[in-house]
Amino acid sequence: MTIAEMHLEFKIFRDAVDSNAYPEMLDEEIDITLNEAMDRVVKTRYGKNNLYRKGFEENQKRTDDLKELVVSRFSNLSLVTQYTSVGKRVYRTDLSVGGLYNDAAQTSSATEKYMFYIKADILSANTSCPNGTRSSIKLVQQDDLYTLGNDPFNKPSINNPLGFFEDGDLFIWTENDGTLSNVLITFIKTPARMKLSTTVATSTNCELSEHMHKEIVQMAVDISLENLQSPRVQSNVKNTQSIE
Repeated sequence: MTIAEMHLEFKIFRDAVDSNAYPEMLDEEIDITLNEAMDRVVKTRYGKNNLYRKGFEENQKRTDDLKELVVSRFSNLSLVTQYTSVGKRVYRTDLSVGGLYNDAAQTSSATEKYMFYIKADILSANTSCPNGTRSSIKLVQQDDLYTLGNDPFNKPSINNPLGFFEDGDLFIWTENDGTLSNVLITFIKTPARMKLSTTVATSTNCELSEHMHKEIVQMAVDISLENLQSPRVQSNVKNTQSIE
């Protein structure tokens, strides 16, 4: 469904075509409402704040809903001086648009904007393994870091790098003589903002799977009616459950 078709369906479902039932909305206002609906749908599909209490990849429907937004990109790495000063070897990835790349050599900058983390792996090396080994990053909570650091079976090593989030980026902790490189991060990207323009070439369509478009339109209609304080907004919860 194109953005023009989504605008038309939005107007029809909102009873705003050739009708004075509700105030007309500008195309820019409809774009904003559709984008807000898209963001809400993505968050309910990724997390568990939904009817079935299931998150991303917990069933095939959820996986298919967000499959168009899943990407893997390489990231810049740098040692974190604050952790180095206290004897811990921690690297910081750069999750900003300028810090992500399409290739391991980091010659082709990625355009996707990071939204939600899925997984990551990295090339780890040390003096006894100079060629390195590729390991998945174990994501842990901040309050578990020092407990794991003193645990001989779970402490950070080239085979068990620990990851945690801080200051807007993914931090990776390895052993004291370890070096990290070539990190590959899989994440859900921020979907492009939908926009209806005067020409098809300059319009931006919805990036989500085709089967999600009607669900987004329905959510946008509910948001619009909610803003109008319409009694019909009582159907919001029922409509949301029906598209689950």
